[in-house]
Formats: sequence, C-alpha cells, structure tokens
Amino acid sequence: MANSIHTSTAPCALHISGISIDFSNSEKNVESAEARINHQSSRPINIAHNAGKAVRQTFSPPIKLSLGDTFSLQLRYKRRFRKIVHEDIHFDLADILRATDARQEYHKSHDNIKIVVVLSGNTTTEHAEQPDSTSDTTLELQPTTSEIIQICPRFRILVIGKTGVGKSSLINHAFGVHEAIASTHKPGEADIDHEFFSPQNDRFVLHDSKGFEPGEEGNVNIVRDFIERRRNKPTLKDQLHAVWLCFEIPRAGGRLLETGTEDFLTLKRGGKLGNIPVVVVFTKYDRFINRINRTLDESSLVGLSPNAIKELIKNTADAELKEICIAPLEKFAGSDVPHATVSTKKEHAETLARLIQITEERVCKHVATEASVMTSMAQRVDPGLKIKASIEVGKRKYWKALASCAAFQKRTMWDCLRVLHTDVVAVWNFHDPHGYLYSDDFRKLLVNMVGKLDVGPAINPDKTMAVGLSTVGAIAGIVSVLAGPVAPIVVPIVASVVIAKWVYDVYQLSGAVLMRLIAYIVDLTLVLQILYLVSDSQELSRRVIKLAVAAYCKSPTSGEVHNRIQGYDRKLTLLERADRDTLDKIIELMDMYCIDAKEISTVRAQIPTVDSLPDEPW
Repeated sequence: MANSIHTSTAPCALHISGISIDFSNSEKNVESAEARINHQSSRPINIAHNAGKAVRQTFSPPIKLSLGDTFSLQLRYKRRFRKIVHEDIHFDLADILRATDARQEYHKSHDNIKIVVVLSGNTTTEHAEQPDSTSDTTLELQPTTSEIIQICPRFRILVIGKTGVGKSSLINHAFGVHEAIASTHKPGEADIDHEFFSPQNDRFVLHDSKGFEPGEEGNVNIVRDFIERRRNKPTLKDQLHAVWLCFEIPRAGGRLLETGTEDFLTLKRGGKLGNIPVVVVFTKYDRFINRINRTLDESSLVGLSPNAIKELIKNTADAELKEICIAPLEKFAGSDVPHATVSTKKEHAETLARLIQITEERVCKHVATEASVMTSMAQRVDPGLKIKASIEVGKRKYWKALASCAAFQKRTMWDCLRVLHTDVVAVWNFHDPHGYLYSDDFRKLLVNMVGKLDVGPAINPDKTMAVGLSTVGAIAGIVSVLAGPVAPIVVPIVASVVIAKWVYDVYQLSGAVLMRLIAYIVDLTLVLQILYLVSDSQELSRRVIKLAVAAYCKSPTSGEVHNRIQGYDRKLTLLERADRDTLDKIIELMDMYCIDAKEISTVRAQIPTVDSLPDEPW
C-alpha cells in the first residue's frame, strides 16, 4: 500500500572519519585514490610513493552519508603499456552498518587490496516509523535505483564453454568491457568460484567454467555443486541469476553435445538445478553465415536481388541450425531451455540484444524483479531494455504519482528532478568515472532544454509523424556534422549559471509542472539513447555528452516530443486521472522513440567515430 507505515531501525547518519588502503599484496601500481559520494568526487586520498604500498587518510570533518547515498573508492593505476585505468570499489552502506565491529571499523577486500573504513563515534541509528512515501524535507529523496542496488548490486552470471568458443568476446561485447575474463588465467583453466569484475562496468560479476570436455564428466559435478551453493545463499546479491552455456556452431555432421553436456542438460530438465535460468548460446554466427554463403549453388542465385540473396542465405542457415543445433538440444533439454544464436560482429548486433532479452525475461520470471532490472542495467547492447528497466523503476515509486507525489510536497522542482534524473542515469549505467552525467552542469542543460516547452505554439499532437529509422537517420546525420575534430561542440541551450526560475519553485500540482516533469524524463532518456549510440561503451567525456545533447536538440525528435506533451496537457481535464494518464503518456513517448535493437547496426554504420578527447568544458 502506498501510504502504509512500517517500523524499522534506520540510520540517521553514517560518519566516515578515515580510510586505510593496503595494496601490498596487489600487483596494481596505484597512483591515486579518492572517496566518491553519489558518483561525484568528495575527498582525495594522498598516496605518497615513499610510503610503501599502504596508506591511511583521516577525514576532518568526517564524510556524512545517509542510507540512500552511494559511497565508493576510486583507484587510479597504470596497466600494461602505461595505460591509465580508473577502478571504482563500491560499498554497501547497509552492510557497513550491519558489519561494523566494536572498534567502529568496516573491513573489505577487493582483488588483494585490503580496505578499512573507520567510522566516527557519532554514527547513530534510531528506531523510527518510516513511511513508504515521506514528505519530510529534511531527508533527501532516495532514488529507487539505490533501493534496488542495495538488494541486488550486480547481475551475477555463470558462463560455461570450452576454450576458443568465444566466451571472452561474448562477455566483453554484451557488457561493454575489456578483458572481463582476466588474461592471467591460462586457456582451459577456470576456477568457478572466482568472481571477475570489470572497472568499466560495476553492475555485473562473472563466474567462468570450462566446458564439458570428453572424458571429464567431473566438471558437471563441479558446476552442479556451485549452482546448488549459490541457490542456497540467503541474499539475492549472492545468488546466481543466470547461466550461459556456450557452443560454437559445428559444421554439418559435427557433434554439438558431448556426454558431459548431455548430463548437465538432463539435470536441468529433471529440475535438479532448480529454477536458475539456463540459456544455450550458439556462437560465431557470422562464420556460420559466411560458410553457408560459400557453399550455395551459384545457379540458385541467378536473377535474384541482393535482398533476395540475403533472405535465401538466412533461410538456408536457419534450416541447417535447426538440424545440427536446435534438434539435438531439444532432445536432451526439452523446449524449456531457450537458445540464442550470436555474433559479436557489429553487423550482427541484434543477435546479442536478443540473447540479453531472453536472459532478462527468464531472470524476471524465475529469479526476481530486482535481478532482471540489474540484468538490463548491466548489459550494453540493447537501449530498448534500458528504457524498459527505466519504466519498471519509475513505476515503483515516483513516475506513478507525478501529479500527487507526497514525497515531492514542499520541495523545489530542482530537488524533485534530481531524484528522477538519478534513477534514469543509473539504469543506463554508462562508463562515467568522473560522474559527468550526475553533475549539476549536465542537469542544467536538461532543465534549460525542458524550458523550451514554454516557447512557441504546439502543432497538432495527433498528426502522424515519421518515427524510426528516418528520425534516427536524421540524428545520425547531425552527429556526423557535429563530430568534426576541429570545432568544440556548441549546444543550443547553455549550462549557464542562470537557469530557469521555475526550478526553484516549490512542487505543486498544475499542468505546467506535469509537462515539465514528463519532458525532463523523456528528454533525458532520449539524450542518453543518442549517447549510447555515439559513446560505444567508451569512457564518457563532456565533449561526447554535449554532442548527444546537441544532436537531440537539433533533431526533429525533440520538437515532436515537446509538441506531444503540450497536446497532452490541453487534453488533461480530470485531475483524479492525472497520475495514471501521466505514466501512460511517458511510456507511450518512450515506446514511440525507442530505437529497435534490429536498427542498431544500421544506425551505427551511419555514425562516424566520435573522438572523446581532447575534452572540453561544458
């Protein structure tokens, strides 16, 4: 119930007075570190090079955190070829409160780095009644994503496959990272209990298992025992959320399933592995397609158009896949184990998106909603799933009550927009070590963009407008022009010190307030969709972010979105239906302008490489 009261022991404040880092057992050459709050810089940590490989820093005054905040330690170190890497080590504040010992210290280990967080004596908790929606303006609005991250901070996946099947490439492309499976592990070796993390994407954790080789059926027992142990973990964050079982597509007549694999699939079919989603992944689809193309009878291609030839190749490939892959799979697994055929080549990007979609659907059905949201946050191949997850997050609290949100009462619009902004940005999960997307400068750009709602008459919102590849193509063309290496990016709306007066107004129900809230959510989402296209999972810079904003502002999409919102405002006459209708309108606009996964390859082919450096100011 939206207005129910529950009793809990909740932290008033968490005061961090110091932190020590011991990296004497780590091979990382750490050069600098800083404490970060809510993805933004907070306190630098001095690392003296003559102090060995341990450092202790005292904070005066202490760092003050509430349970809704995020706290992380960012390390800067050099890798091979002197490449500078930033790595974020995240802390669960609720876990700190639970685990803090009598000395007011919290201990954490990460990749052989030992960290001790020192708490000051005025860290307190109080027994209080906590309303689900509070209007207490002394407390910051807590993002819904923070609550989800506390329950499930990472998508936990086990990937099984023989050496050479393409596991590393699959993981790197699906989650937008580099070297997810550490290069220190020799080919064919894998410790299934080892947790692989990536500094480029902190929203997933990987377990790796070698495939089921002939004569090595013992690995089936190792995998089964691992799944059983993880299934019995008390918290969702420690449980396994999905398994990818990987095979390279064999040649005609080749054997797909070895004895060990058959045993594993039989265990799954018999319910011995529980409800954990298992998805079979057939890799290197591009090589398979090329092989089909080479073996086609040239006489069958005479008189066919390029599109007809492409369709013939696909149909031939589908028929052979059914014979050599799908039929043997279903014999042992039944129809309940889904499968996906993938390639990591850019021209087949939609195959990775389909794999992620299947995985997210199964995780949502068989594991937990929080884990499925984290699946969408962790992946970096399907913007549509990002939008779907944003809607799921929004429907939990803030979006479903934009017209009557008790938590917004007596707060400024700036504060209300902050929590909406944080939720949307968190779902997209860009590689943003500097926190540019959470900065006030970026938020000002969005606020000033929304202010354009007040300018000019609206066109007929019922008019059918071209949406899809034509609009996306227009954006791609704009990006091509703006992405030149010489001139800085000029954004039509400026992130100036002076921003629209309305953001300082106190929230109150009105047509204008609803329009601005809707516009902010949709504008931000569509800007991030363009940013996804141009950033290509690379570290974000202000230049690339400005490019995405400028492309959206100059595209016909931004005007169409605002026109539709203005038309909605004129039709909204029943305030008692405002919350439901507003949520429906947000979903409608997002669905209308969402880029389909099948279009990603075509769109990206139109966009030139965008240089993020040298960076430039807002």
